[in-house]
Amino acid sequence: MDPEKKKYFFFPKPHLNHFLFLLFFVISILKKYVNTFFPQKPKIPLEFLELYIYNLSDFFSIIPLFILQKRTKRKKEIIDSNSNKDVKGGHGYIYNNREKTNPKSKIRIFILTISDYIAQISSVIFYVILNEMNIPMKFAKLTSLLIINVIVIFIISKLILHNHFYRHHSLSLLINIICLIVLIIVDISNIINYSGEIKMQFIYIIIKIVQSILYSLEDVLIKVLILSYYLHPFKILFKKALFQFFYNIIFNFPFIFIKLRDKDEEKEFLFPMIGRLFEDKINILITFIYAGISFIYNGTIFKIIDEFSPNHFAIARVIENFGILMLNIILEGADSQKNLVFNLIIYILLIFAALVYNEFFIINICGLSKYTKYFLDFEAESEISMIGEIINNNEEKNGSHSERELSLSIIMYDDE
Repeated sequence: MDPEKKKYFFFPKPHLNHFLFLLFFVISILKKYVNTFFPQKPKIPLEFLELYIYNLSDFFSIIPLFILQKRTKRKKEIIDSNSNKDVKGGHGYIYNNREKTNPKSKIRIFILTISDYIAQISSVIFYVILNEMNIPMKFAKLTSLLIINVIVIFIISKLILHNHFYRHHSLSLLINIICLIVLIIVDISNIINYSGEIKMQFIYIIIKIVQSILYSLEDVLIKVLILSYYLHPFKILFKKALFQFFYNIIFNFPFIFIKLRDKDEEKEFLFPMIGRLFEDKINILITFIYAGISFIYNGTIFKIIDEFSPNHFAIARVIENFGILMLNIILEGADSQKNLVFNLIIYILLIFAALVYNEFFIINICGLSKYTKYFLDFEAESEISMIGEIINNNEEKNGSHSERELSLSIIMYDDE
């Protein structure tokens, strides 16, 4: 039966890969929770420490990468042995390594890694400047940044991956834009009412928008490297770790000689300040746990982009932020019932828009379902079955047909 006549709203059948979204939701909440165990002051050494932890976590990708290479080598040996056996019989097999070594892939990896690193250190540099100027490092919460990130991913995916844009995508984008306008008004109100430096608040906003653009570019480039150069997600993650290890050396080198203000208003070198974080030995354990969780977090991001698309990762980001909101409410309580209800409504709309955009939820009215993968697959199956019925009917009527008659019947159907 034609689904267009059957349902107005429905969810296509889920696949095993959809559990990646559940894993990301759980691991993002766990990551945020473990982060609360770090001492929150002084902030500067903690900001630098997070740079090192994230780099260390990416190096953990060598473990699954090593396992994958061992499996690939074993498969190659089996294929080679079978090939040697079949050569005598006149048959042979060629092992095809799908990974392409191309100078362009190296350029794209460099752009990916430098984009990610600039996004990371921009906040660190900003906090160092604030620290030296003795400006309080507390800022109004900006809820609109999430939607900016989602919209930027849509735009960059369209420009680089040349994704098609259909009616259900327009509906999703419209919902995001409406939510963005509402949240921008709320954020501006919060900034005006905030007691801190308004100038620094707006600089902070600009930095966060730039970070959103850079992270979105990174997500799309991951997909490009997977599709065009057949790089495995964990290999990209490992290359990212290698590049950013050297970026860290270059970026941190000047701080060997530069003294920074500590929490006691005295000047001190950075690395002794970081060392003091580990005077409490439990922070060593927390660091490695946090690095392990960060690896699973980043690995899940790469797998979602690999199995689906950067736009699908937008769903994960919305769900992640919703989960963190719930965690903050559990740990700290809600600011007010009014804000809680407002945030819940916004997140419900954003999750709905993300599900519609990525065809996890199909609206079968007003042509919103016409170009979804579900309906395109259904139409293709219908056409194949119709052609089969035409062939069977003709065979029953005329006994057998020549290839020319069979071709004509198919052409006539296509013209209809």
